[in-house]
Amino acid sequence: VAYLVVFHILFVLFVWTYWKSVFTLPIQPGKKFHMSYADQERYENEERPEVQRQILAEIARKLPVYTRTGNGGIRFCDRCQLIKPDRCHHCSVCAMCVLKMDHHCPW
Repeated sequence: VAYLVVFHILFVLFVWTYWKSVFTLPIQPGKKFHMSYADQERYENEERPEVQRQILAEIARKLPVYTRTGNGGIRFCDRCQLIKPDRCHHCSVCAMCVLKMDHHCPW
């Protein structure tokens, strides 16, 4: 009887956490990570990649962004037009940037 009680308690906890992780809506990055219209125009009109990296670094200077790309630049999502905060990626299912492990994770 004790094993059955422990099993059912653990089973209910597992089902509850699974349900919460799969069906909780994803969290998007805050508005402070979105570029202003003027900065976005300046970034898009610049053709040289090194100047684009400088523009992103200038905008992200006041943001809490520590994760960089392989070449040391600020991570930027071209689809969402935002500076990616740490632990952020673009989800192809939701078509938006979300914090990693906030959704679509059954475990």
